[in-house]
Amino acid sequence: MIEKVICEQHGTKEMSFSCIHIAIALDQKEKVSFFFSEAEDDLPQIAWCGDCEKWLLENGEEWNDAFETLADFKILCSDCFEEAKENQLGTDKT
Repeated sequence: MIEKVICEQHGTKEMSFSCIHIAIALDQKEKVSFFFSEAEDDLPQIAWCGDCEKWLLENGEEWNDAFETLADFKILCSDCFEEAKENQLGTDKT
């Protein structure tokens, strides 16, 4: 079961994660690209930006301590995650 978080904007929602760059871009309405894990049962979705993706590709696509330090993952509610995805990819969730 995916844990719930309390979001000031959306209330109680499922937890997801994004790199710090996407979290900042969400607040500032900037474009930083959006790469994400596919939804899986009992696992929160995770998103990372273009710079983080570039680092992964240049470093054997290995998620390690150095990558996690660079990404500095932040908790987002599932609605904030979808909002960030829509802002970055230009998708409409309706």
